[in-house]
Amino acid sequence: MAEPAPVRLTDRLTGLIQPGEGSKVLWIHGYTLDSSSWREMWGRLPGWCHIGLDLPGHGGSAPISASDDLRSLGRQVADICLRQDIQHIVSLSFGTMTATQVLIEEPDHFRSVVLGAPTLAGGPSDPDVGATYGQLQKLHSTVGPGPEMTATWMSCIAWEGINEQPALREQLGRLVESHRWTEFEDWRILRLLQPPQREEDLAKIATPMMILIGDLDLPAFHACASLLERTVTRCERVPLADTHHLCMLESPGPSAAAIERHLRTHDQRTLQPIGIAL
Repeated sequence: MAEPAPVRLTDRLTGLIQPGEGSKVLWIHGYTLDSSSWREMWGRLPGWCHIGLDLPGHGGSAPISASDDLRSLGRQVADICLRQDIQHIVSLSFGTMTATQVLIEEPDHFRSVVLGAPTLAGGPSDPDVGATYGQLQKLHSTVGPGPEMTATWMSCIAWEGINEQPALREQLGRLVESHRWTEFEDWRILRLLQPPQREEDLAKIATPMMILIGDLDLPAFHACASLLERTVTRCERVPLADTHHLCMLESPGPSAAAIERHLRTHDQRTLQPIGIAL
């Protein structure tokens, strides 16, 4: 399998591409990570062309700008997918908001989407995670980016489960250590959490959706999964046993098997019947 290579997706958004002979799959990472966090998953899913998007303020992408919000980001990513003929999306946690917004922008374009540990703008949220964001903002304004912000974020309840895998925690910890934290300048991060994603907009999504969620994930994310299940017409929920919030990273084997099945099920366009003259 080829090694991932850097790719510039727009003048402000970068990522990684791992070429493959199959259809293109766009991957959107979790908060404070970047596209390199998907290497393990890509290795378990050969045959596809994997493209990782670095969200604003993450990896090599530019910081969140004054003109950014969730709707404009969703439109930018949707346009990338239209130009590059990308028709599958896989996303995790913070990245699922962007993936969902892309579907709201283009409800009929995509063949499939996978949301791991889904969250929704304006949807259910975990109070402990919210409190950690408050602590990060305070640290950013007092001591600035550095080890204290890294330690505070990685002590958040959202990292539970990863702590039991030292090699994985070390790998992801290096990504958090290199994170620039520019989203806490003037609370820029809030721009990517709005506008709210309304149920009437979610109901228009025609893309076959699979939700991956750990059975030990936080209640707020299970609540988001339930909201999507009852709102999106073609939605399948797949629980992952003994798994916490960062589900695909914590349980890559079961996650890759479910994603492979979902991608293959929906990769081929529905064939139209051909009329035969008798």
